[in-house]
Formats: sequence, structure tokens, C-alpha cells
Amino acid sequence: MKRILILVAVVGCLVSLMGCVSAPAGLAASTTPVVPGSYKVLGHATGSSSYFSLLSIFPFGHPDYDGAIQNAVQKFNGNALVNVRSYSTLTFLYVVSITSLTVEGDVILQ
Repeated sequence: MKRILILVAVVGCLVSLMGCVSAPAGLAASTTPVVPGSYKVLGHATGSSSYFSLLSIFPFGHPDYDGAIQNAVQKFNGNALVNVRSYSTLTFLYVVSITSLTVEGDVILQ
């Protein structure tokens, strides 16, 4: 009986480590209309927004694209992103799942 409990515990630990999914969410040239040559690239930044849900049914929040973009832009005190990429990551932790939206790109100042 003790061996069975140990085996169940080991399998449970291994299963809990295999609960992450990542998927591309999109690409965009910029977050605002820009004219080539009318801006200065300040640096590359990443911003994110996350929320969690119980049993993957009851969400507490929602992914906020604008919040993720502003999070990235504020790192260099710019006002927009160019060469934008975004992706979503879903992590399962038994009864709780965490969804993260990540946006990255070059921060510019117009």
C-alpha cells in the first residue's frame, strides 16, 4: 500500500509540471500609425498582462492588450511600439489556471 501511495505521489508531481501551453497571438507593424523616419527607436521592451481562473470556468479578470502595451512602452518612456509581437501562455495548476498575454516590440518616441 505504501508503494502505491508513493507511486501516485510521484505521478501526481510529474503531471503537475506538465501544464503549460503557449500560442502566438499576433503580429503588427506598430501600435499606432507611424511614418517611416518620423520616430526614434528607444529600445526593445516586453509587457504583460495576466489573470487567473478557477477550474478554467470562472475567470477573475481578462487579458488586457492595452495594459500590456503600456507596460512595455513605459519601460523606455516612449509613446508607441513598432515590430510588435504578442503571444499567450496558459498554465494549469490543478484547479487554478493562469493566462498571461505578452507583448514585445521596439519602443519609439514620435
